Amino acid sequence: MATIIDVAKLARVSKTSVSRYLNEQDRGHMSDETKERIKDAIEQLNYAPNNAARSLKGKASKVIGLVINDLANPFFLQMIQGIETELRDSGYNILMCDSNLDINREIECLRMLEQRRIDGILIVGVNLPVQHLTDLNIRVPVVLLERDSGDSQFDSVKIDNYSGAYAAVKYLIEKGYEGIAHIRGNQASMMAVQRKEAYQAALREHGYEPVKEYEVDGHYTLEGGYSAMEQLMQLKEPPRAVFCANDMSAIGALRYLSLNGYKVPEDMALVGYDDITVASLVTPPLTTVRQPVMELAKIGTQILLERMEMKEGETYPPKSVVLKSELLVRDST
Repeated sequence: MATIIDVAKLARVSKTSVSRYLNEQDRGHMSDETKERIKDAIEQLNYAPNNAARSLKGKASKVIGLVINDLANPFFLQMIQGIETELRDSGYNILMCDSNLDINREIECLRMLEQRRIDGILIVGVNLPVQHLTDLNIRVPVVLLERDSGDSQFDSVKIDNYSGAYAAVKYLIEKGYEGIAHIRGNQASMMAVQRKEAYQAALREHGYEPVKEYEVDGHYTLEGGYSAMEQLMQLKEPPRAVFCANDMSAIGALRYLSLNGYKVPEDMALVGYDDITVASLVTPPLTTVRQPVMELAKIGTQILLERMEMKEGETYPPKSVVLKSELLVRDST
């Protein structure tokens, strides 16, 4: 395991210079060349500051790091609220970093949090492969939220996105809708990929082959949903129903239909995903898949608090918790 001395030796600088670089002290007095050499040495050696030594001294920072992949998404804002609620009586604060669905940014966030001497990390819906997370050698407890931990030693709490999406599409099929389209989420997100795969599987298992033109990117946003619905309605044979990867894109699609004289659900049925607060307030109220986001945040935060209280060297089997979603039928179908 690399030490700060190894970094200094490889970068051809003093240990003090490396320490100042890591703690962002006096960087202005370093040449760009020196900073680049230190940065390259850290990356080559996969070095991370020794947070364990800090813990041995009993100097916990009482700060939890939170890496989240899209702060513009109301679903994740609800999750942050749940995390903060669970931490309220624990004495811990949150240091948050938005990766904006960028894998390189996710790595930067994780490195920054370790340098800030946090006590644990919640990683929410990020897309960095689990093996890469393992290779980063993060030296504080880590809990993954809304993603699979695979064969790693990370604890994870997630919602079954596949079954929720499958249930939504199956419902539309059983209601008699033919020509069901999908406004996809960002395909850099595993959640979006799972929902798309469930959409395709539900169609095939009920005798329908997915139509390529019926799968359109909505990017999880209002604007993306609006544009996607516009694209679908310009097809020679527009769909009769649309399953959207989240409520934001569904509401954007609903706005396009409303502004262009289409009636929902008479001309087009819409289903969203997440059950954000506004989903029940639009006209017509949106049929959607409710995710137990507050429960997810509570369980994930509790697991992290438990891990941070464990003694150094104490081992444990990783926890993997899977929560179920619920289809809520409203007037948009």
